[in-house]
Amino acid sequence: MNLKISKILLATAVLPFVSIVDLNASGASNMVKPLVQRLETGEKQTVVVYGTSLTKVGAWPDQLRAVLEQNYPGQVTLINSAQGGSNSEWGRKSFDEKVIQKKPDTMFIEFAINDAVAGRKISIEKSRENLEDMIDRLLKSNPDCEIILMTMNPSVAHHGARRPNLAAYYQMYRDVAKQRGFQLIDHYPAWQKLLNEDPGLFISYVMDGIHPVREGSLQVILPTMIRDLGLKQGKPELNERTACWNYLFGMMDKMVKRDKQVTREEYNRYWKKHFGKSDANKDDVLKSDEYNPAVLFKQIDADNDGTVTLDEYLLIYAPAFGRHDANGDGVLDATEIWLHK
Repeated sequence: MNLKISKILLATAVLPFVSIVDLNASGASNMVKPLVQRLETGEKQTVVVYGTSLTKVGAWPDQLRAVLEQNYPGQVTLINSAQGGSNSEWGRKSFDEKVIQKKPDTMFIEFAINDAVAGRKISIEKSRENLEDMIDRLLKSNPDCEIILMTMNPSVAHHGARRPNLAAYYQMYRDVAKQRGFQLIDHYPAWQKLLNEDPGLFISYVMDGIHPVREGSLQVILPTMIRDLGLKQGKPELNERTACWNYLFGMMDKMVKRDKQVTREEYNRYWKKHFGKSDANKDDVLKSDEYNPAVLFKQIDADNDGTVTLDEYLLIYAPAFGRHDANGDGVLDATEIWLHK
C-alpha cells in the first residue's frame, strides 16, 4: 500500500506580538517581553527547551535554532535540556541543574505526553503541581524569564493506548497558560487535523506513532512556532540534523547486530516488534480495537477486510527504507543514516 501524498497548508503569517503578563510566585504581575521583542532590540538571549523525547530527539529545537540564527545572527544560545522517557517528576527533580543553572531568558516546556502514561500514575493534579512548581522556582530565580508552555502531537496505536487521557493533560497546559498569562504554543490541533484529513501522511511524519521525524517537524511544528512566536520566515530546512531518525535507526541497529548498519531484516524486525505491541491478543493480526484511531486503522487496512496483517503493516514502512538507502544496496550504513548528529 502506498502512502497517500498530500500537502498540509498551515498558516505561517507573522503575527504582531505584545508583552505577555506573567504572574510570579508571589502573585505579582510582571510585564515580560517576548523573545522576538528582545531580539529585535539587539539583546542576546539564552533559550532553554525542556521536556520529553519529543524535545530531546525532536527535530524542532535544531530547526528553531536555525531560524533564530538566520534572523538574529549570534544573538541566541539555545540549550536542549530535555530527557527521553522523562515526565514532570523527573523535570521537577532536575529543574535546578537542567534549567535554572542555565539562566534562561526564555523557556519552552512540555511534559504532558509522558505524564499521561496511565502506568506511571501521575494524575492531572500531580502533573499540574509539578508544572506550577517548576514555573514558580524559575520566576523566583528570574522574574523576567518568559515561560512558554507547549502541547505536542497525538500519540497513536500502542502509544495512544498507554495514554488514554492525553487530551486532558494537554488541556491542563492550556488552562495553566491562560490562568498565568503565559504564551501557549498549541501543536495538537495542527497534528490532529493532519491525522484526520491525511492519516497516511501523518504516519509518514510520525513513523513510530509518537515521535515526529524531521519531515514532520518541518511541515507541522515549525510553521506553528514561527507564526506564534512572531518570527520572520526563515529556512529551517537548512538544518539537516535528524535526531529522531538517529534514535529510530539506533533501535533498529541492535535488532540483529550493533554495527552502525541497518539491514532490511533489522528494519523489518523493528517494525514487527512494533506491530506486536499493538497485537493485544497475539493472534498475528490487528483489529480495529487494537489499533487506534479508526482513521489510521482504515489507512493501513489495505484490502479493507477489517484486519491488518504483518505484511500490510510492513508495507506502510517500506518506502522510508528506500528513501534512505541512497545506493540501493539494501543496507543503511553510517553514511546514509548517521550523517547528521
